[in-house]
Amino acid sequence: MVATDDLHDRYDFLDWLRVIAISVLFFFHAGMIFVGWGWHIVNDETIPSLQWPMDITHRLRMPLLFVIAGAGMWFALRRRTTEQFLRERTKKLVLPLIAGASLVLPPQVYYEWRLQGQWNLSWHHLWFILYLYVYILLLLPLMLWWKRTARHIAPGTWLFLLGVPLGINEHLLKPLFPETHNLVGDWYIFNHYLLLTTYGYLMASTPDMWKWLCQFRRWSLVMGMAVFVLLISGFNTGVISHDSIADHLGANIFTWLWVMVFLGYGYRYLSFANPLLIWAREASYPLYILHQTVIVGVGYYVVQYEWMPWTKYVAIVALSMGASFVLYEGCVRRFAWLRLAFGMKTPSGGVSHDATPR
Repeated sequence: MVATDDLHDRYDFLDWLRVIAISVLFFFHAGMIFVGWGWHIVNDETIPSLQWPMDITHRLRMPLLFVIAGAGMWFALRRRTTEQFLRERTKKLVLPLIAGASLVLPPQVYYEWRLQGQWNLSWHHLWFILYLYVYILLLLPLMLWWKRTARHIAPGTWLFLLGVPLGINEHLLKPLFPETHNLVGDWYIFNHYLLLTTYGYLMASTPDMWKWLCQFRRWSLVMGMAVFVLLISGFNTGVISHDSIADHLGANIFTWLWVMVFLGYGYRYLSFANPLLIWAREASYPLYILHQTVIVGVGYYVVQYEWMPWTKYVAIVALSMGASFVLYEGCVRRFAWLRLAFGMKTPSGGVSHDATPR
C-alpha cells in the first residue's frame, strides 16, 4: 500500500520547496559576510538588522532540504531496485562531491587565504552532499525493510512532537560535539540531519501524509508563530537562557513546526509545474554546488570598496546570482562531462521528477 496522493503533485511541490530553499542560500551566505559570525570572507562593518533573519534562516533552510531529500529516497526506491538506487545515488552525490572538491572549492580556499592570510581545507558547503550519501548508506537497510514489509503509520497530531527528539539531541550532544560539518566527531549535527532525513522518508511513505499536512497547515502556522513569540519573550525577560534545555527544545520545535508549515502550504499552493520549475528543477543542484564559491569570489572584491554595508550586500547577492546563472547556462549545462560532474542527467537520460537534490 502506498500513499494515495497524486505523484505529480507530490514531486512538484517538493521540487518548488527545494528550489526556493536553494535560492535562499544566495541571500544567506551573502549575509554571512556581514553578521560577524566568522566566515571565509568578512566585511569590516556588520549589518545588525541581518542577525535575526539569518538566525531564523539558519534554523530552517537545511532541515527542509534534508526532509525533502529523505522523501526523495522513498520515491526513488519505489521505482528502482536496490542496485539501481545505489548506482544512481553514487553518480548524483559522489561524482559531484569529487568534482566540487577539485573544481569548485579551490577558488574559495584561495580567496580566503588572500583576505585572511590563512586557508581551510574542508568540505565547505559540500558537506551536505557528503552527509546525504552517508545517510543513504546507513539508512538503506531500514528503508528496504520499511518498503518490503509495507509498514506505514497514519498521519496525526503526533507529527507536532517530532521536534522534541531534535531538541533532546541538541541539548545532549551540542556541548560535547559543536557544529563542524567535519563528519568525524560532528555527532550533534550528524544526528540532527539524520533524524530529519528519516522523518522525510517516513512521511513520504505514509498514505495521505501531504494531504494531512495541508489540512492542518493553519494549526502548524499558529503553533510555529506561538513558539517563536514564546522564545523571544523568554529570552528578553531572562526566563529562557541561551543553550538551556528550554532554548534547545523550543528552537527545534520551532524548526519542525515551520517545516510542517512549508510542506502543508507547499502542497496546497505549489502542486503545479511550469517552464520555470522545469528549468529550476534541473538547475538547482549545480547552482547549489557553485553558489558559495561564487559568493566568496564576488565578496572578496566587493568588501574592499568603501560602500555602505547594505549596498555591498545587495551587490554581492545580485552579482553572485548572475555569475552563477552564467556559469550554469554557459558551461555546466552545455557540456556532457560537466553535466555528469555536477549531478545532472545527460541529454539522453530524459528529465527526472525525483524530489531529491540533483
